[in-house]
Amino acid sequence: MSIVTSVLLIVGVIIALIGTMGCFRFDNFLARTHAVSIVDTFSTLLIILGLVLHYGLSLLSLKLLLILVFLYITGSTAIHALTQAFLKHSGNKGEIK
Repeated sequence: MSIVTSVLLIVGVIIALIGTMGCFRFDNFLARTHAVSIVDTFSTLLIILGLVLHYGLSLLSLKLLLILVFLYITGSTAIHALTQAFLKHSGNKGEIK
């Protein structure tokens, strides 16, 4: 069980780092938010699942799963709100200059 937990945690952190590099690599705001939102969602899933497996069936695992649900709902909503506000208040289709 600890090997699976370690693999999930390590892969989650590596994916989060790749997403961070993608944030610096892309040129426009929309591509950056797209890359970060997808990678952030997947890396959070892996990290929290690794922690749930580590702690087993407990109250802490339930709390971690509730945090995961909360992050999935608010993360997608926040990225959507950011991109909609950007498109509404800028006329440059996402280019950052």
